[in-house]
Amino acid sequence: MLSPRLWITIVTAALANALSLGVAAWLLAGFTLTPAWWVAAVVLFTVLSVVLRTLALKLTSDRWLRVSTITGGLALTAVALLLTDAIVPDAGFAIDGWGTWVVVTLMVWAAGVAFGEVDHHAPAATPGLSPDRRAEVRQGGRRAS
Repeated sequence: MLSPRLWITIVTAALANALSLGVAAWLLAGFTLTPAWWVAAVVLFTVLSVVLRTLALKLTSDRWLRVSTITGGLALTAVALLLTDAIVPDAGFAIDGWGTWVVVTLMVWAAGVAFGEVDHHAPAATPGLSPDRRAEVRQGGRRAS
């Protein structure tokens, strides 16, 4: 069963994705996102983002983790958007043109970064793992001495 903290993280990520995708579709003429497909696209994009991020973290050495955070985050956002675009029908979700792809990717990535800052710096009273325990889990159970 998922912890309350994990549910908060998932819901907050989905809200950040819904907001960033909605704003991008509203601002950019080359990005079509219909209300009927918005929820499906957000759920799919959120799941793809989590799965791709998890795989990338497992495959990336600790040495390159800091460098790959920005470039990897942008690349993973683009891949998740590409897969979402391929799966959701064009009538409901379509990104047309390189410029639109770049701007949508940057907007959604920036929202993800902002979400990450809020999520990782949640108040200590937030249910779930403590910030120290989350840091320990991210480091593979190793503690600095």
